[in-house]
Amino acid sequence: GMGLWAEVVERVARGIAFFPPEPPAYALRELPDGSLELCGQGALFGGLLGGGAGQGGPGRPPRLSQCEVRRLRTQPRPGGGGNSLVVALWVPCPGARVTILHSHANAVDLGGMQFIWRQLSAALRVNILGYDYSGYGESSGAPSIRNCLADCEACYDFLVGEKGVPEEQIVLYGQSLGTGPTSELASRKPRVGGVVLHSPLASGVRVLSPNLRWWPIWCDIFPNFKLVEKIRAPTLIMHGDEDEVIDISHARLLHKNSANPYPPLFAKGYTHQNLEQCPDFLPTLHTFLRRVESGSGRPESRTIDRAGTI
Repeated sequence: GMGLWAEVVERVARGIAFFPPEPPAYALRELPDGSLELCGQGALFGGLLGGGAGQGGPGRPPRLSQCEVRRLRTQPRPGGGGNSLVVALWVPCPGARVTILHSHANAVDLGGMQFIWRQLSAALRVNILGYDYSGYGESSGAPSIRNCLADCEACYDFLVGEKGVPEEQIVLYGQSLGTGPTSELASRKPRVGGVVLHSPLASGVRVLSPNLRWWPIWCDIFPNFKLVEKIRAPTLIMHGDEDEVIDISHARLLHKNSANPYPPLFAKGYTHQNLEQCPDFLPTLHTFLRRVESGSGRPESRTIDRAGTI
């Protein structure tokens, strides 16, 4: 029955999708006031999020005293998954009017991502909430499809409920594997401000068999090519045309299927690992985020949402 198939799919997913860094690239330390900080890999961490000189040394970023490390409890999902404690990092930017919820790629954790989030936050003038999937870094539980969907939703609920961020100001941003939970959540949140899919997969099975014509959707993982049809927010897709991990055909299919496509960035000569180095990467994101900020690009029917008819 379907239960057996679901198990097979989860097993396949674990084999191809989840590679948490071992050991984690950071540790958590509880401070006397009950708050948490990241520590680990030597002075960089000390200078960035812990004690040490406010400005750091040469080449060391200043201390991020305003960053907040949180443990968020995820909700149990029907059919299994959830009920983990995931570690999230809140990187605020004073005066920001947009908040990115960032779902990272499959072989990194908060230890490595914190620097990237910090740079993106400053360069794009946005708040960023990043998190580790269940079984990654210091997040509890095991890596699985259902768990990572619950992880992403718990972060969204934290932004709306605890940080008071209006849904229209949230941009769901997924990179590589992270485009799975990002697309799934975005397809169920009609009010979200924008969606960014960075080096996305059209679906798990299509990564393994790029020329596949048809495959039963219930036997696939992360069927993003179907989910984007339901995403009402403006959707920006960015992909390198020499991507050696996920072929650019994935991005083209997603763009073609998007309900509300934004002009994509198909970066000539860039790969899965270096898309961020493309000179158009930050300007494209910047223009997209300012458009989200201004509220343009949303379907007119959004006003119906507020009346509660959807």
